[in-house]
Amino acid sequence: MKETADPPADRAGDYDRPAARFDWEGQIEVRASAAMSCRRALWYAATGHEPAPPDDAALTVMETGRALEPVVLRAMQRAGWEVTPVDSDHPTPVTVQLTPEVTVKGHPDATGTAPLFGEEAVIEVKTRGPSAFKRWQALGAERSHPDSVAQAALYTYGRFGEARDAVLAVMDTAERTWDTEVIPGERVGDALERTRQWLAPLGVHYATHGADAEALPERDFEAGSWRCRSCPFLATCLPGDVEENANAAPEGEEPEVTAEDAREAVAAFVAAREALREPEGAKRQALDTLKAWMRHRGSAKAELANHTVSLVRSTRYAVDHKRLNALLDPEARAEIVTEQISQSVRVT
Repeated sequence: MKETADPPADRAGDYDRPAARFDWEGQIEVRASAAMSCRRALWYAATGHEPAPPDDAALTVMETGRALEPVVLRAMQRAGWEVTPVDSDHPTPVTVQLTPEVTVKGHPDATGTAPLFGEEAVIEVKTRGPSAFKRWQALGAERSHPDSVAQAALYTYGRFGEARDAVLAVMDTAERTWDTEVIPGERVGDALERTRQWLAPLGVHYATHGADAEALPERDFEAGSWRCRSCPFLATCLPGDVEENANAAPEGEEPEVTAEDAREAVAAFVAAREALREPEGAKRQALDTLKAWMRHRGSAKAELANHTVSLVRSTRYAVDHKRLNALLDPEARAEIVTEQISQSVRVT
C-alpha cells in the first residue's frame, strides 16, 4: 500500500504505515499488500510494536520496485493497453469488509483494459529478479506469488464490487522485460475467499481478546522459514533465535572447510575461468564466421581444410505458459508443471 505523502528519507513505503491497526470503529484494519502475512506479525503491527527498520539492501529493492511501476504501466500503454494509473499524490483507497471484525484497505496501481477488447480490470504491477520472473512465468502467479493474487482480488472487489478478471503485470528487473498474466474472474473470487479464510481467525482473536498486546495468535510459519527470517518483527517474536539462526551450522555431514580453503577455491576458479575465456571467445567467433559463410552459400555441408563443416538445424519446443495458466486452475497446473530444486555455486 502506498503513502499519500512523501516517505521519510530513511524508510520505504511499506514501512510508513502499519500492516494492521485498530480503527475507530472497533475493527482491525489490514493493509491489502499484507493480507496474507503471518497473523501474529499483523497483531504485532496493530498493537504498536515497532518493526525492525529495513536495511539498505531492502530499501533499495523496495524503492526500485516503486520507481519501476510507472515504467511498466507506460510500456503497457505503448503495447495498446488502455491504462488509468492511480493518482500517486491523492490515491483513492478501496475498502473490503472481509469479516465482521476485519476490513482490508489499499489501492491498486492502475485499472485498464487489454488491447482491442475486455472490460476494465485492476492492474497490479510487480517487479521480480530474473529467477523469480522465470518462476512466475512457468508456474503462474497463483502458485509462485499467491500473495500478489490475493492483493489483486481485494482491489478488484474493492473497486468493482464483484468478481472479474484481474491483471498482474510483472517486470524482470535485470532484463527490463515485462509480461502480463490475467487471473480469470472465477479464480479471483477463489483468491478472495482464501484471503477471507486466512484473516477470519485474526478477527475472532480480536473479538475474544480485544487489543491486548500480550494475547498473541499462533505463528503461521515455522521458525527458520524465509517468511520468518524476513519478518520485521522477528526480534520481537523470537528474540533468542535471531542470533542463533544467524550462526546456525548447515545441516548434513559436510566436510569442514576453513575460510582459507574457500579463498583458495575462489582463486582457483577465477584462474581456470580466465584461462578458458580467451580460447572460448576465439571458438565462438570462428563458429559465427562459419555460420555466416554457410548461410551465404546456401549449403548445409562443405569440405574445408580437411574438415567437414555442417550447418546443423535443431528444433526446440516451447510451452505457452500464459495460455496454460489461463486454461488450468493451480491444482491442475501443479500436476503438469513441477519444480525441481538443485544447488550450485556462482562466483562473481
